[in-house]
Amino acid sequence: MTAPVIDAHSHITSREFADDREAMLQRAWDAGLVAIVEVGDDVASGMRALELARRDPRLHAVTGLHPHGASRFAEEREVLRTLLETGEYVGVGEIGLDFYRDRSPREAQFEAFRWQLDLAREVERPVVIHSRDADAESYAEISAWAARVGRYLGPDREVGMLHCFSGDAELAARYVELGFLISVPGTVTYQKNDRGQGVARSVPLAAMLVETDAPYLAPRPHRGTRNEPAYVVETARFVAALRGCDLDEVAQATAENAARLFGFSL
Repeated sequence: MTAPVIDAHSHITSREFADDREAMLQRAWDAGLVAIVEVGDDVASGMRALELARRDPRLHAVTGLHPHGASRFAEEREVLRTLLETGEYVGVGEIGLDFYRDRSPREAQFEAFRWQLDLAREVERPVVIHSRDADAESYAEISAWAARVGRYLGPDREVGMLHCFSGDAELAARYVELGFLISVPGTVTYQKNDRGQGVARSVPLAAMLVETDAPYLAPRPHRGTRNEPAYVVETARFVAALRGCDLDEVAQATAENAARLFGFSL
């Protein structure tokens, strides 16, 4: 592989990497990665993400309040605003709705989600969306917001990404029309994931990202082990095979998409 590759969504500040973070990052660079988007899911992890990004220009920090933590929204919202107003974060996320585990009341999830969507517009950053078992509700919120704010980052730049997308190809197409990129995770490599593979075949490369969500959801042949950014190459390789194209084509396109979305140079 000669093209650059970017892991569009990772959690490398997680304690799972405490013992070998530097070695793990070196494996990523050795595998051909040129950047990693490091995503916080609350104030504390967002601050850790920024600490890493300040030390290495190949790391790019995103922060927001995950729906699991929405019950803490009142105590974290103004700190989040302060962090994002520094201009050092490349995105707002991951934010959204999670009705699979319901770790926070749904009313609190909606409140936190709506506020953070509007904050992203205020600070002029793209959003990183988490949606699990909430396809209809998430789309209703996002489409209403998108209708209000439009392409606020410019006519040639998307407004966000659907992280670890688990919907079907028809829903993916509707999000692309709204100005979103679809991020394909390692689960696309799982043998029975017909829906995910259908999405990876149908979404235009110009609207696709690849991600690890490390340390979770390792692709084959690493399934069942700790995931890490270097493994995003396996996901890109699998997508290329599905589409009948070269790995370099998928890597180049998804890297360009990530850089455009988050506003950094390859």
